[in-house]
Amino acid sequence: MELVAPKRKKSNSRFWHTFRQEAEGWIYVIPVLAGVIIFTLIPMIVSLIYSLHDYDPTKATNQLTNFGFQNYVRIFTSGWDEVGHSLFITFRYAIVTVILGMVGSYALALFLNLKHRGAKVFRVIYYLPCLIPAVASTLLWKDITGVNAGYINLILESIGLPPYRFYEAKETVFPTILMLSVFGWGGAMIPWLASMQNIPKDYYEAAEIDGANAWQKLIHITIPLTTSMIFYLLITSIISLLQVFSAFYPLKNGIIDNEINFYVIMVYDRAFVTPNTFGYACALSWFLFVIIGALTALIFKTSKWVYYGEDN
Repeated sequence: MELVAPKRKKSNSRFWHTFRQEAEGWIYVIPVLAGVIIFTLIPMIVSLIYSLHDYDPTKATNQLTNFGFQNYVRIFTSGWDEVGHSLFITFRYAIVTVILGMVGSYALALFLNLKHRGAKVFRVIYYLPCLIPAVASTLLWKDITGVNAGYINLILESIGLPPYRFYEAKETVFPTILMLSVFGWGGAMIPWLASMQNIPKDYYEAAEIDGANAWQKLIHITIPLTTSMIFYLLITSIISLLQVFSAFYPLKNGIIDNEINFYVIMVYDRAFVTPNTFGYACALSWFLFVIIGALTALIFKTSKWVYYGEDN
């Protein structure tokens, strides 16, 4: 007993000494952990429980009934026509927008990374649209692209061109979405610029001594040394675009509903618009979670092309 007591005392003393050293860090971390647990982990567990039941909020008791996988079976049976179409337009939007957005924002960052007068002003101008909330931006562009009184069509009519239908016709919805996505490139421009400016200038100077031109420096220096940022933006863009909601839900007006019925919009309608399908909506959410998780794992599995630094 005499040999054990000092060890416990020494261990406790070491614990409190370590705790005092790390106390400041825990003060900053605990609110984040609490937010993750309260607003992410607990809702996920609850939604998983609901997805395995039929949920009827109108009942005072026994709101959860019929435990089983019927909601998941419904996705691939009676609900597949709607789910399949929603997945198609969501993946089409995500794939095209990721490609255009990453290439376009990368080219924009390359231009603004050059040393020329007014570069900082242009950076601010290109980033300003990203400060507008998604819903406000959607409603603003809806007014600007109005068929009868929209500013764009007024300009087109003034030069003798016919008005463009924009959100008023099914065949013009997707091109309009892609066109307006250009104004979001400024958000990806910032991390691109940070990554480009982090490349040592010695590499470019050595390449110039060897006679490399601008294209060769781009292919052999800039792009390879920014692959870590390419990888990061690729994953975050796919995850966010597959969950697109607020940017298009205000556009639902009965004309183009089928063309903007993105997956999360469909989930929202099943959860809060269609009666007694909340459990089914939770199952749809978990189905999307599995899809995103599988895609993320696949991207990580094929990430050998990413350069993280000299230690890689």
